[in-house]
Amino acid sequence: MQFLRRGGEQIILTREPVAIMLPPATEAQFAPFFKLGAKLDAFLRSNPNEILSFRHAVLHSCGNDFAGFEGQDRVFGAPNVGCVAIEHASCSPHGLEVAKNYHLFIAISRWNEQLLKNFDVGPVYLCHQGIDTSLFYPGPKSDRWQNRFVVFSGGKFEFRKGQDIVVAAFKRFRQKHPEALLVACWQNQQATDEAEFHHVGHCQGVPERADFGLQIAPWLMQQGLPPESFFDLPLTPNMHMPAVLRECDAALFPNRCEGGTNLVAMEAMACGVPTWVADNTGQKDLIDMLGAKALSRQRPVQFLSDGKTPRDWGESDLDEVVAALEYAYNHREKARKEAFDIAEKIKAWDWGMQNEKLLKIVCDGAPS
Repeated sequence: MQFLRRGGEQIILTREPVAIMLPPATEAQFAPFFKLGAKLDAFLRSNPNEILSFRHAVLHSCGNDFAGFEGQDRVFGAPNVGCVAIEHASCSPHGLEVAKNYHLFIAISRWNEQLLKNFDVGPVYLCHQGIDTSLFYPGPKSDRWQNRFVVFSGGKFEFRKGQDIVVAAFKRFRQKHPEALLVACWQNQQATDEAEFHHVGHCQGVPERADFGLQIAPWLMQQGLPPESFFDLPLTPNMHMPAVLRECDAALFPNRCEGGTNLVAMEAMACGVPTWVADNTGQKDLIDMLGAKALSRQRPVQFLSDGKTPRDWGESDLDEVVAALEYAYNHREKARKEAFDIAEKIKAWDWGMQNEKLLKIVCDGAPS
């Protein structure tokens, strides 16, 4: 959208989107690009030896070890840009070879920026992700949940996101405040490894797979939470999330690691929800640059089942998480005012402004 605002005309996708959930006018504007993407997707699949080379910037998503999507190595641009979100401080020799395909890299947190520089790849430019300020901003409650004290937790269910810490803290908090309600926005299409959760010991088992997502509600009841104490949010389009967030009195993100700055936490902050984030990895930028409330007591994470070393990851202190909820509960007006001040600051991180920094680098060749 920012590319079109600045006068760009053609956007080329090489994969057909799996699902589209956009406002109708935006979807109509992008329909020709989606149609072209479907054609190129079919062409690449039916011609596995063909290579597409463009005379303009091509952006590639890169995960751990610089891995991307199947067929991504058959599309090249000038420049060829790696947009990176990584969670591990190590890289294999194969990953370093893959990194040579890129002319430059975009890091979405200062932590990721430093990791890339440690890998001796580059050049590396820091471009934080943003929030949609036309959707995410403070607003009044509808009192949908009346006099409940509503705690929000968001992010796909996995060990890295720390939902087991949230559940353990909420159980303790609810013993003193039985009217508390946990809003769990955790749906995930992928299976979850139980071993890591078992090693920490906050919870028993993991949610089982359903036909479409995870069985969150039965798992929460297995952990000792009665049905009336939580709301299991189904898969929800991003544009509908502000109405959920504005009903909440606190948001918890004791995430053990974030390659970026934690988009869900940023959206909660933008809606004026008192929000606590773990003081580790990419989330540090929200604390240092926007004044987000920190879960500062971080212990090293000891175990990952895939054998990777969780260097720089953090294990949030359960007592501190409970204390954060108590603060939000006992100082509601103060906590809300502090949150509104942060919501004002985060307006400067609107997607348009953040992506303009990116486009100046990849399209205009301007330094970060």
